[in-house]
Amino acid sequence: MRVCPVCGAEVSANMKFCAECGTKLDTGQSTVSYAPSFGEELEPATAGGAEGASLIELDQVEGTAGRRMHDLSDEVVTVGRGQESSIFLDDVTVSRKHAEIVREDGGYRIRDVGSLNGTYVNRVRVDAVDLRNGDEIQVGKYRFRFVFS
Repeated sequence: MRVCPVCGAEVSANMKFCAECGTKLDTGQSTVSYAPSFGEELEPATAGGAEGASLIELDQVEGTAGRRMHDLSDEVVTVGRGQESSIFLDDVTVSRKHAEIVREDGGYRIRDVGSLNGTYVNRVRVDAVDLRNGDEIQVGKYRFRFVFS
């Protein structure tokens, strides 16, 4: 088992980012570490760079969640309470088909797909919005940090 060079948390060999602090994990022999910027500007991405986006689960609004990281490597990532969702959220306030995160034009866009309780980005209810590095997404009691490298 490896450890994160920044926070020392245990990470598996296939992880691209640390689930605790969001640090990009280098799979080579380098000793250089990378701390993601949660700045306001989204850096332009190339087609190859789009695979470096993830959602890092933060503590739930009510209670404590184990930190999980969700890779956004598919063209469309579905979020909801339905078993077919790419990101399954076990919460009655989450619709079966709640939201979609779509990779388009080198960036990512989140779209609410008719949920009852809404999708929030940076604590503002949205129908659809382009995601920027460091955005906080809330679906039901689950909160995520969007990390783009």
